[in-house]
Amino acid sequence: MANRLIKERSPYLKKSAHQPVDWYPWCEEAFRKAKEEDKPILLSVGAVWCHWCHVMAKECFENPEIAQIINENFVAIKVDRDERPDIDRRYQEVVVSLTGSGGWPLTVFLTPDGKAFFGGTYFPPEDRWGRPGFKSLLLRIAQLWKEDRDRVIRSAEHIFELLRNYSSSSHKDNVGEELLNRGIANLLASVDYQYGGIGTAPKFHHARAFELLLYHHFFTGQTLPVEAVEITLDSMARGGIYDHLGGGFFRYSTDDRWIVPHFEKMLSDNAELLLVYSLAFQVTKKDLYRYVVEGILNYYQRFGFDEGGGFYASQDADIGDLDEGGYYTFSLEELRGILTEEELKVTSLYFDIHPKGEMHHDPSKNVLFIAMSEEEVATATGIPLERVRQLLESARRKMLSYRESTRQQPFIDKTIYTNWNGLMLEALSTCYKVFRIPWVLSSAEKTADRLMKEMWKDGQLMHTYGVKGMAEDYIFLARGLLSLFEVTQKREYLEASVMLAHEAIKKFWDPQGWGFFDTEEKDEGLLRIRLKTLQDTPTQSVNGAAPYLYLVLGSVTPYTEFLEYAEKNLQAFARMVREIPLISPSYLISLYAYLKGIYKVETETFFEDMLSSFRPFKVVLRSPVKGVVVCEGSSCRVYEGIPDSLS
Repeated sequence: MANRLIKERSPYLKKSAHQPVDWYPWCEEAFRKAKEEDKPILLSVGAVWCHWCHVMAKECFENPEIAQIINENFVAIKVDRDERPDIDRRYQEVVVSLTGSGGWPLTVFLTPDGKAFFGGTYFPPEDRWGRPGFKSLLLRIAQLWKEDRDRVIRSAEHIFELLRNYSSSSHKDNVGEELLNRGIANLLASVDYQYGGIGTAPKFHHARAFELLLYHHFFTGQTLPVEAVEITLDSMARGGIYDHLGGGFFRYSTDDRWIVPHFEKMLSDNAELLLVYSLAFQVTKKDLYRYVVEGILNYYQRFGFDEGGGFYASQDADIGDLDEGGYYTFSLEELRGILTEEELKVTSLYFDIHPKGEMHHDPSKNVLFIAMSEEEVATATGIPLERVRQLLESARRKMLSYRESTRQQPFIDKTIYTNWNGLMLEALSTCYKVFRIPWVLSSAEKTADRLMKEMWKDGQLMHTYGVKGMAEDYIFLARGLLSLFEVTQKREYLEASVMLAHEAIKKFWDPQGWGFFDTEEKDEGLLRIRLKTLQDTPTQSVNGAAPYLYLVLGSVTPYTEFLEYAEKNLQAFARMVREIPLISPSYLISLYAYLKGIYKVETETFFEDMLSSFRPFKVVLRSPVKGVVVCEGSSCRVYEGIPDSLS
């Protein structure tokens, strides 16, 4: 029989509906039951794209013996982290403070009023790999609850107070060039100049960090920032973290060289990467970056876009029985049956295909990554370059066709999330300025129109259907609409952006400590505490992204009070950024824009040229002026044609 989760909208929750665990969604009824029956709560947070969530589900939650222990001793709550990032965020903070790391699946034990007292991430069913088994952990927690309740309650209260103190502490300080320079210096020192990216494996994309370095290169003329960008974007574009057949990026790399990824595809990642690769193409004109942009667009056009408007949330990593990456990888034997001898010859060099591949659970499977350039393949084989290109193109088509016709496609979560669609609107608008692809603009407008029609109801923006919007939904959508206004000059997008910016201040702004809370009001459990988040995870944070929104709106509308909010938003976190300079590249971008000023351009004759030129913090308005009027801060200049710095 199905449990309560069968009635939920979330595909992740629905996938748990036939487990023998007596799951509740996050709801008052679950907390009430825990209080009435005097039971602790088992909170499990995961996502439909998450491989280790699937593993723990199969090993533990589908295990009748473990399910019986849970049902007899706990009230079990299942949460989709994409649907409720606010719940996930708070309990992640707890688990990070307890264990030093977080992630998914997130496993947390709570008192009946929602205060956490113990937690971790993945637990195997039995003791192994130095980890306690989930069965023995459940029995131990149940025993502690019955026999040593005071200790459990003290622990829960202590953790609750730590989180409350953390949420209410002030990080206000002045901002200036020194803070920006400190952040950029730390970023440049953290780049891996051999393989690209920041730090060591596992490696995430950190797209906003490399966007920041493109801007720094523009203003300083220094070569190191753009070198860091190119090393990173080249490595990711050639690596296995990019899907060379279907397009789009996977979530992160398990190795330093970007070869073996975790194979889930996320809208948030691909939106930020679409934007930074579009900008990088503007600056460098590298064909490799165009290849990536076209691949991301092709993937979303085919599999990630709803014809009524809106982009889907994610695609799973697994197929079949927890075969992670099985959809995307190939054995040499498979390819012998798909490709001609000549195609296989060039393809095996180009994609580094061998009898032994990179997948640990199936060593015959090869992750596709570009190991040799087309020119190097031509030299190595003696085959003319043009012929190599033809062979690679035909091989790609055959491999993609084989993949799509013979393999089960990983599950696509077709949920429309407002925050991530806001990021995609901004990325598409940037992409359109550079490449002028008609589908890019039409899909962006369809998406914006649907979001404002279906997600904005009675003064309230929704995160998704049935879930109230959070600060990032308002801020990211407002930024996306503002970007779309710039390329279309349709006033309704600007007006909607302004309206959402006003509403975000009303609902989320902290008038004492400044900055934006993530949620509008208090709820059960740790949701009684309102948090202000700054860390890019690596997706940009609301308090990193918001100041830029308010700087632009304060510069192009009569609402100059927005400029004050931008400044206060930056000051609210200045001490935190001084202490942890890389906590938020999105904050450093906003700070850079604040220090340099918004570059407002008004023109009629040169509108398209000004729109497509690369200049950080530029916003272009179609206006019946003669030539080009450029305003920076309180000073404006008139040019007869395009300013030299932008030509």
